[in-house]
Amino acid sequence: MAIGKSNRAGFIAGGAILLASAFPFAGNAVETGNIPVHFKNSCSADVQSDFSHAITLLHSFEYPESPRIFKRVIAQDPDCAMARWGVAMNLWHPLWAPPGKADLEEGAGLLAETDNLPKTPREAAYIDALKTFYSSADTTTHTERARTYEKHMSKLYADHLDDPEAALFYALAILATADPRDKSYNHQYKAAGLLNWVRNSQPAHPGVLHYLIHSYDYPGMAHLALDAATNYADAAPDSAHAQHMPSHIFTRLGLWERSLSSNHDSTRSAADYTVSANLPGHYDEGLHSIDYLMYAMLQTARDDAAKDLLAKLRAIEKTDTENFKVAFTYAASPARYALERRAWKEASELTLIRPDFPWAQFGWAQAIHHFARGIGAARSDQIEKARQELEKLQRLQKTLPGTTLKYWQEEILVQIDAVRSWILLAEEKGDEALRLASAAAEREDAVDKHPVTPGEVLPARELYADMLSEIGNHAEALEQYRVVLESSPNRLNALWGASRAAAKLGDVKSLEIYEQTIREQTSSGNRPGMTLGEN
Repeated sequence: MAIGKSNRAGFIAGGAILLASAFPFAGNAVETGNIPVHFKNSCSADVQSDFSHAITLLHSFEYPESPRIFKRVIAQDPDCAMARWGVAMNLWHPLWAPPGKADLEEGAGLLAETDNLPKTPREAAYIDALKTFYSSADTTTHTERARTYEKHMSKLYADHLDDPEAALFYALAILATADPRDKSYNHQYKAAGLLNWVRNSQPAHPGVLHYLIHSYDYPGMAHLALDAATNYADAAPDSAHAQHMPSHIFTRLGLWERSLSSNHDSTRSAADYTVSANLPGHYDEGLHSIDYLMYAMLQTARDDAAKDLLAKLRAIEKTDTENFKVAFTYAASPARYALERRAWKEASELTLIRPDFPWAQFGWAQAIHHFARGIGAARSDQIEKARQELEKLQRLQKTLPGTTLKYWQEEILVQIDAVRSWILLAEEKGDEALRLASAAAEREDAVDKHPVTPGEVLPARELYADMLSEIGNHAEALEQYRVVLESSPNRLNALWGASRAAAKLGDVKSLEIYEQTIREQTSSGNRPGMTLGEN
């Protein structure tokens, strides 16, 4: 039986305003009665409301707006040393991407300005800790400087156990130095312990809720942050990022309807902020939410809505700023739209969004594009084209800067092996193809994904399961699809692959479970070619 018809998501396009909003981005000071953020400081009484607002936004990674308010504090109270610390904190995005040389130099300059300004010993400790991170503009020393900062924050926290903000910023420093290959999640559990301690006294603190989501944004752990995810958006109503962040947990748990709702709110909020702040381009947070929204739409077979969303994305001519989040979404969302629908020929013909975008700065993002084209070509019997895309991937891999995050370095190697494995299968080298596909899956599973993505554009283990299915090894294919579903619950193509394998094996019980899940998950969707009961 074919999956039912789709409901289109309601969006309004318009130039830099991607989405019209019924969800305003508040431009005024936070009502501290609703959002209890109290960062003790020695600045003048007149700037306290603005200071609290800026700190609140910093805790929600609102990096464009928070420094604007801190700079307003400096203009009103030139002796406010901690406002300069606040601006410097916004130049480093600990869980996203390392700052460039210009940001490092600016941060060091801001902190140097505090040397002759009045400050308490506690404030001096915050500033001195951050100075260790900004001690060099050499981007190759990022990891060492981040670890040194973490050590200083550990001491600051120990010396000021009565300061919940010290615990929060220390927890964030711990998360910033977590190794994506460490499957013990030692850093994440340590950070969560600090955060839950603060939550006992400040249950609605947006920083606590936000950082808990990041602490538990991993397979097998996400359920621990479901309560935080449920409450975070209400705790930070003037943050587009806070509207989006719950979807990290909803995605991990396969709660697609909740993820859709979260990201609809976030994209509308980002569109409003683009206008209210007079940004020169669309707020980059909106694009981050678009990719999560695209992923959730495709997991529920809302393919018509996903097509509309992709058109809206293509209509965005400029963003503020043109950073790694933007590069990822521009590359990943079109690739997802083709690959999740298993439109292999369509994938092989993808073109990059925004040819004028500075793609040369984001080789790892370009790799996503060529990976999609390569897989699409290999799976639509265009082997020569697949080889060409493989060569492009290999060239990109060789030219990645040494400062590229470990996840992207590993992911491009996975992509290379995945494309090569499907080429080998087409060349009737089945055993070699399976070995390489299996190795790619193991390599990808060994490194946790970056927060910018809801999931790999096409999981290597799912590709391995597809290959097993193609050669008729349905028992092993079913096992591999089940492994995918353990870390990515309710992932639609894994469910469908598992249902087909179960049907081939005569596993009626499993088939019924998978098909029932698919029917419920896609009740408002429509995906031609995905049939049930005809496996």
